[in-house]
Amino acid sequence: MELTTVIENRRSIRNFKQKRIPKKDLTEILHCGTLSPSAKNRQPWEFIVINDKKLKNEIGDLLKQKSDPLTLKTCECIRECSTLILVFGTLEDPLMDTVSIGACIENMLLKATDLNIASLWIGYILKIEAELKTKFHKPNSLISAIALGYTNDSVPPRLRKSLESLTTWY
Repeated sequence: MELTTVIENRRSIRNFKQKRIPKKDLTEILHCGTLSPSAKNRQPWEFIVINDKKLKNEIGDLLKQKSDPLTLKTCECIRECSTLILVFGTLEDPLMDTVSIGACIENMLLKATDLNIASLWIGYILKIEAELKTKFHKPNSLISAIALGYTNDSVPPRLRKSLESLTTWY
């Protein structure tokens, strides 16, 4: 796909088919994440890729214990997705490294869209950061998670603020 088309087509999807994503596609998605810019080229990201259904169910159940009714769909999404990627980071400079990791995640979401793979950027995963750091023996900070999979959902674009209302030219 052309880049602008990919950006325009990217949506947060919460319903996934039970269809496995080929490892080659997952590798390509991760690779595109690592091509993103990072402050002082620290490349502070680290990934845990989870395809195992039992493990995804465990993580979804763990999050459910700490969720409110508004986030229950996210727990279900974690259980249903084909692949869950946990994104950890070394936060030598917390602000700049978090921004760098955000760019990395966005690259992955866009590449997934380019491959016709649906995605959801999951911030609520931070509610169980301590548990996941312990489970996976990670000293670094959990930054976010990405749910990936195939879907039949067709989500219309959300309304956006006008460029004019967001931009000041000098």
